[in-house]
Amino acid sequence: MKRSRGCCKTTLFTSFPRKRESSRGISSLDSRFRGNDSKNARLARGSWIFFLSCLSLLAGAPLFSSEIYLQIQRGEKVTLGLADFQTYDRSDQAQTILSELQEVTRSDILFSRLFNLAQDGPASGSGKVDFESWGKLGADLLLTSNLSFQEDREQSVQVIASVYEISTRQPIYQKSYRSKPDNVRRIAHQIVSDLIYRFTGDRGVSASRIVFSNTTGGPKELYVMDYDGMNLKKISAEKSLALLPRWSPDGKEIIYTSYRRGNPDTYLYSVERATSKVFSSRKGLNTAAAFSPDGNTVVLTLSHEGAPNLYLLDRDGNVVRRLTNGKFADTSAAFSPDGRKILFVSDRPGWPQIYRMDADGTNLERLTDSGYCDSPAWSPRGDKIAYSRGTDQGRHDIVLQDVTTGETVQVTQDAGSNENPSFSPDGRFLLFSSNRNGRKELYVSTLDGMAQKKVSEIPGDSITPAWGP
Repeated sequence: MKRSRGCCKTTLFTSFPRKRESSRGISSLDSRFRGNDSKNARLARGSWIFFLSCLSLLAGAPLFSSEIYLQIQRGEKVTLGLADFQTYDRSDQAQTILSELQEVTRSDILFSRLFNLAQDGPASGSGKVDFESWGKLGADLLLTSNLSFQEDREQSVQVIASVYEISTRQPIYQKSYRSKPDNVRRIAHQIVSDLIYRFTGDRGVSASRIVFSNTTGGPKELYVMDYDGMNLKKISAEKSLALLPRWSPDGKEIIYTSYRRGNPDTYLYSVERATSKVFSSRKGLNTAAAFSPDGNTVVLTLSHEGAPNLYLLDRDGNVVRRLTNGKFADTSAAFSPDGRKILFVSDRPGWPQIYRMDADGTNLERLTDSGYCDSPAWSPRGDKIAYSRGTDQGRHDIVLQDVTTGETVQVTQDAGSNENPSFSPDGRFLLFSSNRNGRKELYVSTLDGMAQKKVSEIPGDSITPAWGP
C-alpha cells in the first residue's frame, strides 16, 4: 500500500499501556479475513465480494476495486483524500459553515481509525477532479463535497458529497444532504456515517448520540449529546435524581430511573416529543431497565414482591415473566444482541458478580469470580462483554471479556476509578465514566485500552452513560 506524503498525523486519543489477562489479544478491528491461504478465508473473501457487489447494485453504483473493501475488512487502513469543501457562495455565513463542515468531517474520519487521511490536495472545481495529484499524495479514495443554499423558507443548506476511487478515476457514489444552517454538524456526521457504511456494512459512530446523568445545577439530570461531545442538551427536569438511562434500539426513546416522586421509578422519555411518562412505579425498586433488541420488552429490577429480582415487562409496563426468584439482589441487566441471553449483576456469592442466563430465566451461569463486578454491557457484535471490576478500596477498572473463551483484558489501569462501560453502536469503542482527573467525566477507549480520550469538557460529575444509535 502506498504511503501518503499528505497523511494527517493528528492523534485524537491518549495512549495507555494495557494489562493483558490472557495469552490472546483482543483487536478493535475485525480480523475475519486474516489467514488468506486457508480455504475458509477464500470462501469468506468470495462471499464478501459477492455481498459488496449486491450492495453496490442495490445502491445504484458500480463496484470498482474490491481490494479496498477487503483491506478495510482485514483491518488495514486505506488512504482517504479529503478535498476542501467547495461553494460558490462567498458570504461570511457560507464560509463559516464550510469551515465547520470540513473540520467535523475530518475529525469524524480520524476518530473512526479506519482511514489514513490525505489533505492539502487540489480542490475539485466545476466537477473536475485532479486524480493524478491526489494519487501522488497516496490517496486510494477521494471525498469531495459542494455546498449551496436552497431557496426555501429556512434557507436550508444542501451538501452534495461524492466519493471516487483514485486508481480507476471513477465515482463510487454520490449523495445529497440537507439541513438548517444551525445543524450542519449533522450533515458532516452523516457523510462519514454513510462513507463507513459503504465500506464496512456498519454505520460507525459519527451520527450516534450519548445519554448520561450529570450533576450540573444540583441534582442528577439527564443530558444528550453527539458522540463527540457537541450539541449538549438537558432532557430531564426531575429536580431529584435521574440516572441509569438506556436507549431503545431505534433511538427514539430513553428509559431511565427517576426519584421525582420519592421512589425509584422507571420512566420513558420520547426523543421526538421531548416528553416523559411513567413506565413502572410499583412499590419499592423500579430500576436499571434495558430494552430487548427488538424493543418489544424491557428487563428491569423490581422489589414489590420482596428481594430485588429481575422481571420482564411488555411495552405497557405489564409483567410478562419473573426471571429471577430469590433473596439475593439482581440488577443491571442487559440483553445479548440476539435477545437470547441476559447479563446481570447479583450478590449471590456475598459480593456482586456477573451472571448470564437465557432470556426466559433458565440456564443460569456465573461469568466472573473475583473483585466487585458491576454494570455489564454486551457488545453489539455479540462476541464480548464489558463490565467494571472493583477492589475493597472502592477503585474500579473496565474489563473486557470474551463471551466464548472467558479470556479477559483490563482496558483501564492506573487512571482513577472507571465505571459504567457502554459499547459504541459498531462495537469498536467503549464509553465509560472516570474520575482520573478528580471528578467523574466521560471517556472513550479502543477495546484494547491503548487509546483513550475525554469526550468533552462538561461541568459537574457525569455518570451512567449509554452510547446510542
